[in-house]
Amino acid sequence: MNGRLEGTIRVDRRVSVGPEGAVRGEIHARHVIVGGHVQGDVHASEKAELTSSAVVEGGVYAPKVVIAEGARLEGRVAMSESQSKGSEE
Repeated sequence: MNGRLEGTIRVDRRVSVGPEGAVRGEIHARHVIVGGHVQGDVHASEKAELTSSAVVEGGVYAPKVVIAEGARLEGRVAMSESQSKGSEE
């Protein structure tokens, strides 16, 4: 996704926010890749990745989290399977 979206994204697959993408709201997915701007929490049931161009203003909740050098995160990181699974309900 390289556009702008306001609202909650909830899917049972991979979500990718490209470098030109902006989301204002929560993301719930199996695998989340952020390369753009997210204002809200990121919940991944398997893995969350923040690339070097990512800006996240909110929490990241996933059992596996990858944060590339240069990524900006203003929020909390919780790496627990129960955190990510519980957040999808």
